[in-house]
Formats: sequence, C-alpha cells, structure tokens
Amino acid sequence: MECKRDHYLLWMLVALELFMSFSFLGYVHIEPISITFVYIPVLIAGCLLGPGEAALVGTIFGAASMWKASAFYIAAGDTFFSPLMSGKPVESLLLSIGTRALFGFTVGLLYKLAKSGPHPIISIVLVTSVGRTLHSAIVYIFMGALFPESGASLASTFSDAARLDFPISVLAADAIVLLCWNIYRSEYIRCFLNRIRLVDSARHIYVHNRRLMGLLLALTLAASISVAFYFTSRIRSVMQRYGVILTVQMAYDVVHLQIQFLFGILSLTVLVVIVIVLQLKNFGYLYYEARLDGLTGLLSRRQFFQTGESLLASIVFEEDEFCGCFIILDVDSFKQINDRFGHPEGDRVLKKVAEALHQALGDRGILGRLGGDEFVAFIHTPISREEIESLLKGFKKQMREVRLQDQPVTCSIGVIPVEQGLRFDDLYHGADRLLYEAKKQGKDQFVFGYRYH
Repeated sequence: MECKRDHYLLWMLVALELFMSFSFLGYVHIEPISITFVYIPVLIAGCLLGPGEAALVGTIFGAASMWKASAFYIAAGDTFFSPLMSGKPVESLLLSIGTRALFGFTVGLLYKLAKSGPHPIISIVLVTSVGRTLHSAIVYIFMGALFPESGASLASTFSDAARLDFPISVLAADAIVLLCWNIYRSEYIRCFLNRIRLVDSARHIYVHNRRLMGLLLALTLAASISVAFYFTSRIRSVMQRYGVILTVQMAYDVVHLQIQFLFGILSLTVLVVIVIVLQLKNFGYLYYEARLDGLTGLLSRRQFFQTGESLLASIVFEEDEFCGCFIILDVDSFKQINDRFGHPEGDRVLKKVAEALHQALGDRGILGRLGGDEFVAFIHTPISREEIESLLKGFKKQMREVRLQDQPVTCSIGVIPVEQGLRFDDLYHGADRLLYEAKKQGKDQFVFGYRYH
C-alpha cells in the first residue's frame, strides 16, 4: 500500500518546503545571480507521490511566500502576495496559495503522464525542465488578472527565462529530481519502505508512544516560541541601548522575522523527528526479523510467547464478550510425509501451512511456529466462535489444495478462548489438550474450549 507508507515522505517534503522557504537553501544569492530552489520540493512531490501531494506541498509554498510578503521591508511588487498589504485579501490568497497549489497539481499530472510513457526518465527531465517556467507562467497570469495595476502578464514569463540564473536553476532542478527519483526506486529504499509498512501494519513490532511524541513536539514548540520572543526582546533592548528607537513598523518587522526563524527551526525539527522515527521503526523491524523462524517467516517460539504475554496483559476484558483466543495446530501424519516424500517436500508443506495461516488469521493477531509441524496463533481482539470457525474453514480449504501426489494435507486444531485470570502458558496448555482431543476424533478436526459451546 503506497499511500500509507508514503505519508512519511509527504510530511518530510512539507517540512523541507517550509525550511527552504525560510532559509538560504531556497534562495541562493551569489552576485550577480540569484538561484531559486524553493519550488523543487513541489516537483519532487509531483514526481514521487502524485498530483494531490504536490498540490499540498505547493499550498505550503504559497502560504510561506504569503507570510514573507506580509512585512513592511519587502519590495513594492511583493505586496500583491499579502492579504495584509495588498488591500485585496481574497485576490492575494488566490495569488499566493491558489497559484502554487495549481502549479503542484499540474506538475503532478505531468509527471504521472511522463512515468506512464515509454521513456520515463527522459520525460521526467522534460517536465522538471519546464517546471520553473510553468510556475512563473501561472503566477504572472493570475497576477495580471487579479492585480492589473501590477502590469504582469504571460509575457513576463519570458523575462524570467532570460535571467542569468535560469539555466543553472533548471539544471540543478533536473539533477535533484532525477536523483530523488532514482534513490526512491532503488532496492535499498524499497526494502526500507517495506519494513516501515510492515511495522505500521503490525503494532507489536514497534510500540509508538503517540502521547510521548506529542508531548515532545509541544515542548519543542513552546521552547522555540520562547526563544523567538526572547531574541525579539533582546534585539529591542540592544537597539535602544545604541540609541535606535523602534517604530511600530520596525517592531512588527522584527517580530515578523523572528517568526520566520521560528518556522525554519520547527520545520527542521520535524524533519529530524521523522528521520528518527523511521530509523527506530527500521531497527525495530530488523530486531524483530532476527527472531523469526527461518523456514516460515513466522515468530519463533520465544518471540511468540514474549509478544503474546505482552498483548495478553494489554487486553481489556468485557463482560459477555470473547476477548480473543489461542489456537494451536499441527500437520496430520507429518512424520509419514517426511518419510515417504522426503524432508524438502515436508519443508514445502510447512511453508504452505504458514502461508495459509497468514492469509486466514494474519490480520487478526500474531502467528508462530513452535517447532517441527506445530504452529500457534494468538488473536487478541474480540472474536466469536462463528468468526473463528469461518476463518479456520477457509484455512482448511486452502490446505486441502496442497497435494502430495493424490493426497490432501490436513491439520488438527485446538482453540481455547482468552479468559481473565489465565496466563499465556495456561492458554497454551489448554489449547494443546484440545489439539490432542481433535487427534482422537479422527484428525482433520478443530475442537473448541468449553466456553465456546
């Protein structure tokens, strides 16, 4: 599922857009040229994610430019981008935010078409190369329509293309977007993102403390605000000490710049936090993977019991509700399978059991292999007998499709409900007794604990 795992990348691009908007990374000025990079995160979002995501990053781009235009020290032509300075708040919102969102959505569509063509890399470079010109064209057309007094029009785009920094900016954008595209599609990143996706879908691998993270972000915000206002106060004191009396406009601009500094620091903090969270989830998965059963990919005995005990302790028991169950099964006559067909064929059967279990129960709880042909599952969410029966019937049907010559593979299963006061070991031993009861009844059976009757 691409979207869920890509929301990390989306928020990183949002934070990067803010950071570039409020730092020299977005605007590199080397006399006599001034190279603009601030629109590049929008291009990256369009190339790697899609039109909607690029429109969101474009909206952030527009909001940042609108804020920067809302100061008294800006050039006269920039006042059109500020609802506070232009005298036309609605028009300024459309010019600042609307044009950048439209730009993001448009380049997202163009990248989508480029990637579906026969030569995606060449097409991506072409879209990236026209990105700056497309952005300028959209902004100048809207500016001319909403603020005729500005004198802006589509023809203004050509003056931007004639600037000395234009080819350098385009080449830099091409290189950055193409590099991001290749890195994003690399085997290492694909494996990394798959690990993150697996961690997000299996909460027992990595426990993410949202309250703690929220508290840390709130403390960071409060600390950043206090630093910004402290420096504002200190700047006023220093200027007064040297005989410079701040007017209302000057004081406003000082606060305005400090808030820009605040946004820059916060966006950098968010970038660092996301990278740390991703690395923690990656390490969590690698630790988890190291403790899996090598043949089937299910939890090993030790990991299953450790994780199961933790999940059992977290269950909130409700009256008259089955709060999960413990399932144990083994393959009928597995020793004969190994003796008659060989151990490689026996290993194939065990892998098929793991696959069928994962398909039937994988999204309901945790799965493990205790050893040999003995498998276990722990469902830690409320589930009725009828639901379990339906899931196990699907599992048995899938197992019968695994043939050994003309014989189907069957399993015997014991199922015991989770009850308040029972330890995880108690559930295991109870389910094990039910498994042997299923064997006595002729194999290829599942037997339920008494509370399910």
